[in-house]
Amino acid sequence: MKNWILFLLLSGVVIVGFDSCSQCNRTKDVQVVANDTSSSAKILAVNEEIKKDSLNPLLYYKRAHIYEHSDDLKHAQDDMFKALSLDSNRAEFFLYAAELFKKSGEPRRGIALMDKAIVIDSMNTALYVKAAELAYIDTTIKGNYIIALSYLNAAILKNPQNADTYFYKGNVFKELKDTARAITSFQTATELNPKFYNAYVQLGLLLAQKKDKNAEKYFDNAIKVSDKPEDALYAKANILKETATALFEANKDAEAREKYNAAIETYKKVIDVNYKNVESYMGIGFSYYQMDSVMQAYKYYGLASKIEPTYAGAYFSQGLCAEDLGRKNEAAQLYQGCLNIDPKFTRAQEHLKKLQANP
Repeated sequence: MKNWILFLLLSGVVIVGFDSCSQCNRTKDVQVVANDTSSSAKILAVNEEIKKDSLNPLLYYKRAHIYEHSDDLKHAQDDMFKALSLDSNRAEFFLYAAELFKKSGEPRRGIALMDKAIVIDSMNTALYVKAAELAYIDTTIKGNYIIALSYLNAAILKNPQNADTYFYKGNVFKELKDTARAITSFQTATELNPKFYNAYVQLGLLLAQKKDKNAEKYFDNAIKVSDKPEDALYAKANILKETATALFEANKDAEAREKYNAAIETYKKVIDVNYKNVESYMGIGFSYYQMDSVMQAYKYYGLASKIEPTYAGAYFSQGLCAEDLGRKNEAAQLYQGCLNIDPKFTRAQEHLKKLQANP
């Protein structure tokens, strides 16, 4: 406990890589179930309950969730302060209030709450983990990553079997460019929780940066443990695409085509999960184009521009396909469409100028 005074003095915190952990967001006594009634109707209903039982902190906790669902964070925070004033021994109240401060861009206030909660319940590792998360996301605090690590190390002393703690340590080490310790931390998280999707994804990304062949294995593990493994599928597809490109450059055409086709199938699985993942359409288009399947590439680049009409690169890439297919007027229109979005798109300028010079 000797370091908490330092934390109170330094507290303030930005989380780029942290995901909300199950412990931090778990509610114990109140289930807020969404239904077809409007938020205002729900609030009126809770207000009636509060009139009958104004000293029940769970009712303010319940109403805070309704306010949050309506993006009214100010009233949600007010209700959580009321709930805490009535019962300051519930860790879930502190954790939820801290999450509200995170959402409103006030992580320092959330850290202060966690410090108070830790004094009350020093064995609850979720409190340390949430404090670390908030410290991590606030890059305005000098030494915020070190502060986050201090909270996480304290959590490990309390409970060395908490997978979330090691996952967050991995994120901190990743930001500190300490790849070796980041990998070790993420691996520990997956050992403690074999279904830890985000930890597998992070391991895959870090190993992919190192050109380690095991990266794909971790993405496969992530895909196995999630119903909607969009990130893992997309990352795996990119590895397959990059491998195929390297094989083509090495004049290994047959192997390259095999990898490109595998990449296409994987990108299509991403689209099955999220049809708006525009980069997957672009990846499919690129893969088809590399294999001289220009019509297919044209189709997928066109789909990309429909999904994201301001994606300059999609218009340019479809323009290349149109030009290869001999559709010069259409290609010129697509290049112009690209330049309307990004006037400094050099390759579009060059291709359009060439077509204008040779109509």
